Amino acid sequence: MRPPLLDRGLDRRTLLRAALFGGAGLAAAPLLAACGGAAPTGTTLAARVEDTQAGTAGAVIRPISEQRGLVGNLDLTYVAGSGPGDVQNKLLSGALDVASMGPLGAVVAAEAGADVVLFSTSLNNHVRVLVPENSPYRTVADLRGKKIATPPNNSDAFRSTQLALAVNGTDFTAEHQLFPGAVLAGLALFDRGDVDAIVTIEPNATRLVGKGARQLATIGELWSQGTGEDPNALFLNGQGATRAWVDGNRETATALATLRLKAHEAIQENPQLLADLAGSYGIPAEERAAIALLPERMKSVYPVVWGDSVFGNLRRQTEVAQQVGLIKAAPAQAPWLDLGGSA
Repeated sequence: MRPPLLDRGLDRRTLLRAALFGGAGLAAAPLLAACGGAAPTGTTLAARVEDTQAGTAGAVIRPISEQRGLVGNLDLTYVAGSGPGDVQNKLLSGALDVASMGPLGAVVAAEAGADVVLFSTSLNNHVRVLVPENSPYRTVADLRGKKIATPPNNSDAFRSTQLALAVNGTDFTAEHQLFPGAVLAGLALFDRGDVDAIVTIEPNATRLVGKGARQLATIGELWSQGTGEDPNALFLNGQGATRAWVDGNRETATALATLRLKAHEAIQENPQLLADLAGSYGIPAEERAAIALLPERMKSVYPVVWGDSVFGNLRRQTEVAQQVGLIKAAPAQAPWLDLGGSA
């Protein structure tokens, strides 16, 4: 099975660039031209990173790191973005030194000429498929041909959904009526009843469940259903940067990796932190049901492992993506590394 675009008589690189920048409304050529080298970082441990984004799972990392004094001698400039898809484009344009990036996004970037590498843990897959409480649909298979709000089609969340549906014999883009866009736009469509279902990330899925929506499946569960692999091990994204930036700023990259690991360890030691920081997620205090669900539903989103076990899952994702036609081939040099030396 191959995505519809790949069957047309268009230039391969043009298609890859279109896929990479699909939902962002930005021109591909200037962005790719900006990827040739590392951006100036000012001081040894300076970096431009994603700012806290309400409505995303990473929203708690900055407050945890600041409250617990994890920043150390890093000099971080926080750059605002609009969440999935947008932060990846800001990385490739040079507006960010470091941003979330998934394995498939890194491979697509490599195919389009940008050498991006994942150097640290970030988030396990937290993409969910939900329907309204009174929906007649009981399984994801029931949604074929239906209207679905989704994250931007150049985001890790969208690509992982494509992959999980593909291993179950479904072409996500061809067999559904998709409405890709910013996370908040998708939530608005769902709330108004303009779509039959929504594919969304945490903590938004938990907010919807707290209000009565039904979760049909997680993308991890669909991946497991199609591959037989552990649904809890499906990795969504890591901290990514151009390989040139990592090579030129290894001490900074190592410090960022350590900060992220320690923030995740704090969550694993005390998942109640997630409820305490509900405001950082953008969840109002009156949504008590959703806040109470955060520790249980989201603890597993924050892994404390990076290295060979994770790389095995990243390789598996790219192998399967190649088999189902979502990517052409894995790059010769793996787009992930352990700052300790292994890849």
